[in-house]
Amino acid sequence: MTTITPNLGHGMGNDWENKDWVHITVPELHHLQPYYPCLQGSVQILWCSPRPFSSAVLVEVMQALASTGQTNLHSYFIKRSHRSFRRAQDILQEHAVLQHLASKNIPVATLISSNCGQTALELGDWTYEVYEKAAGFDLYVDQQSWTPFFYTEHAAKVGSLLAKLHTAMQDFPELHGRSTRYLVSNQQLLESENIVTAIQQRIDNSPELSRYFADKNLDAFFLERIFQTHRKIKHVLQQVTKIWTHNDLHASNLFWSTQSADANITAVIDFGLSDRNSALYDLAITIERNFIDWLALEHTSQINVDEAGLSAFLQAYCAEIHPQQDFSILPELLKIVHLDFAFSELEYFVGITQNLKHADAAYYDWIVGHVNWFFTEQGQQFTQTFTRFLQRELS
Repeated sequence: MTTITPNLGHGMGNDWENKDWVHITVPELHHLQPYYPCLQGSVQILWCSPRPFSSAVLVEVMQALASTGQTNLHSYFIKRSHRSFRRAQDILQEHAVLQHLASKNIPVATLISSNCGQTALELGDWTYEVYEKAAGFDLYVDQQSWTPFFYTEHAAKVGSLLAKLHTAMQDFPELHGRSTRYLVSNQQLLESENIVTAIQQRIDNSPELSRYFADKNLDAFFLERIFQTHRKIKHVLQQVTKIWTHNDLHASNLFWSTQSADANITAVIDFGLSDRNSALYDLAITIERNFIDWLALEHTSQINVDEAGLSAFLQAYCAEIHPQQDFSILPELLKIVHLDFAFSELEYFVGITQNLKHADAAYYDWIVGHVNWFFTEQGQQFTQTFTRFLQRELS
């Protein structure tokens, strides 16, 4: 793992920038120690996460054993979220998903309870989570979303894992969605009868979005494109079965047994965007985040598309779960699957971090830019290739 320059992390592009949420410090950990017996002792920060929506650290704790005079070293992962958008009750929903998967022998990180018996602790303005260090290598630690896998074999392993996650969640009893309204990844817009009307209603009902769009008109070409795309697939999304899904199964949320192409997945982490959706939605989100190098659109219209990885991923997923005819909507769904979370993220940038630069990137580069790419020559070619891959699995 690499040491991150103080308070720098991932932004909305390729460049490193000042984090909205500063890194956790050792004095802050000292305030946390009384609530977690496992953290009591000499604590050292080994690594600070570059991710944007929270702050997190990997720490090493040295505890002296009075009975033997020896010392024990243990490593823990500590995550801190601001209570303005993640209360303990919100995070406990994520933990319920994680614990259910653990009961199904899906490799997940092990949660640590506080001395109050809870796995999410509110302290001052913050909500904390503590985990045992996940097993394996964090190979994609510095990779941002939308950057492809290092190896085609890794893509296949993720396809297999995602199918197992979807199977394991079939009997998860929670039928309600997320309790928080910020940074939510779900398919509500996609289930609407008219997606353009639904977006306008979301803006009207949100003080943050109303403020952002007060001096802007929604792009007319964008609205027509998403309307025509949505009308082809809305009936499937309105009727499809729902389960709780991960919604952020990017390479950087996985640990690996070795640093080679034949590595196995040893842990899946970060259920911060989990919510109640369809497997189709989660499948499209996973494809959108792993096989198209969206960040390169900042510099060129011809971006890297990992077709070999996508093919291997789909083949492995469908080997675990026999594809239904509903899968045929995936090429169209992929064009607009980002919209629900992207508008939620825009709301977060306007209302929580008040970062207008990030807000503009969320709207112009992600919400509108990603849709428009699918109507370029390269985007249309990708859609044809993706459709061919799906037909292979459906046949």
